[in-house]
Amino acid sequence: MLGERLAAALGAARDGAAGIESFAHLLGSRRVGPRGVALALPEVCEGCAALVVALDSLSAAVRDGFVETGSAAAADAAAADAACAVLGHAGVEVARLTDELSRAAAGASPARGAGRGRADRGGSERGIDARQRLGLEASVRRTARELSGALRLSELVIATLELRPTPLDLIDVLRNWSAAPAEGRPVLGISVASSDGRANEVEGDVRAVSGLMELAVGMVSAAGVASPHLTVSRLSDGRSMVRIAERGPREGAPAVALDVVLRDGGERAAAVARVVARRARIELVEGTDGRVVTMTF
Repeated sequence: MLGERLAAALGAARDGAAGIESFAHLLGSRRVGPRGVALALPEVCEGCAALVVALDSLSAAVRDGFVETGSAAAADAAAADAACAVLGHAGVEVARLTDELSRAAAGASPARGAGRGRADRGGSERGIDARQRLGLEASVRRTARELSGALRLSELVIATLELRPTPLDLIDVLRNWSAAPAEGRPVLGISVASSDGRANEVEGDVRAVSGLMELAVGMVSAAGVASPHLTVSRLSDGRSMVRIAERGPREGAPAVALDVVLRDGGERAAAVARVVARRARIELVEGTDGRVVTMTF
């Protein structure tokens, strides 16, 4: 079944990403010496090569899920394109890291005939030097961040294959937004104002709603809004609207102030946001300068 295929491909990609994350921690640990790093490199290289294949398989499974199911509700080439774009970018990044790690592993490997004498043994046990290690750590962490974002975005698109709307409180959704520190990601302060408690109550899939909130904050932040302000209001037709922009001088005092981890705000993330909003039947409108995003539920 396609669901099983998607789940298997996603699981393989997650496992590969976890391996890269683990190697980043190993590189950052001062308990692991240069010899230990050198010994780990070949296995990590193999894992990276397998991850490139896993990302390709996931991309193919996603495309089939949205294009070849024969279901009018699922058939959506634009959704497949959005997810595959982020997975393709991640694949290029992992391939780059694979090449870099392969070169490092070759340089750290003992030469032919090593071990015949004390000098040879000493050379083979040095592994990589401190400067190399710092460079590798920065590179591995960069790839880990790219993978984390790519998998999160692709999972958000995949979730729209089977939306499960439930009653939600938008303020609760925001409060549940993780503010835990994330490696290499900035923490951003946002404020939320709600003029009508009923406006907070919407019907929607929690994965789609929370994901869109995150992406919308990332979009306005990428456009230069330093401290996004979310205003939740009830429209005359009974729908709820969330406006994300800079706080105006006449806007009400915040009902909630949150510190959140800023994740994605680039064009690939914006493309995912548009697709997810459309499939979840949430009206998403972007301001011409990108500094305002509104979502109507």
